[in-house]
Amino acid sequence: MKRWVLLLMGVVAAGAVAADEAPAESAVLRYLRETLLIKEFGEGNGRVLRWKEAPEVVLAEGGDKELLRGVVDELNTALKGSDIQLTLVEVPKTERRIRVHLVPEARFQEIGRDRGFEVPGNLDGYVHVRWNTAGRFILEATVMIATDKVDGAMRRHTLLEELTQSLGPLGDTTVTPDSVLFSRDGDHGKAPVLGELDRRMLRLLYRHLEPGDGGLEVGVAYARHWGE
Repeated sequence: MKRWVLLLMGVVAAGAVAADEAPAESAVLRYLRETLLIKEFGEGNGRVLRWKEAPEVVLAEGGDKELLRGVVDELNTALKGSDIQLTLVEVPKTERRIRVHLVPEARFQEIGRDRGFEVPGNLDGYVHVRWNTAGRFILEATVMIATDKVDGAMRRHTLLEELTQSLGPLGDTTVTPDSVLFSRDGDHGKAPVLGELDRRMLRLLYRHLEPGDGGLEVGVAYARHWGE
């Protein structure tokens, strides 16, 4: 057990290692570090972030509900066996919600102002997550997809990426292009479905990790449950 924990702590301390130089287990641990413990934007590095109770998903703007339904179904399949399943609704019944806006990029700044956050420029998609800073659990999320910049397979990829990140894994990964969270050297990926690491990471996150867990707990969960 200690070998796995120390291995993760070493990965956290040492940073990225070239994927073709790392043994398979080190690459997986680097993937978990990048996606679960590093945040692409904002604060919260070093700790796991996730929902404590299942959120509702609402299409706030845009007409492609079938696209959204397909992405929600794919995420729910990955989350099967946990106590979290996403529910696509017309009218939210709780404050635990993920608002999805399928809009031109020019609307991003306005939506951000209305919701109380800043949005960087020149994006195909963006997710903003608001969480309880003491408990590290998610309260609500906003997802925006630039319909004037991505369509077809790339729109699905972008929506899947941002919705996946709205569940807590807010970091990009350099490990494998098969991941919807892949980003390296200007290549932001185009995976149309969750990769194998993505699916197993979501299972680990929602079956065996708690909000606020750090590298030590991620290493223990990996050692005990990654092979399930």
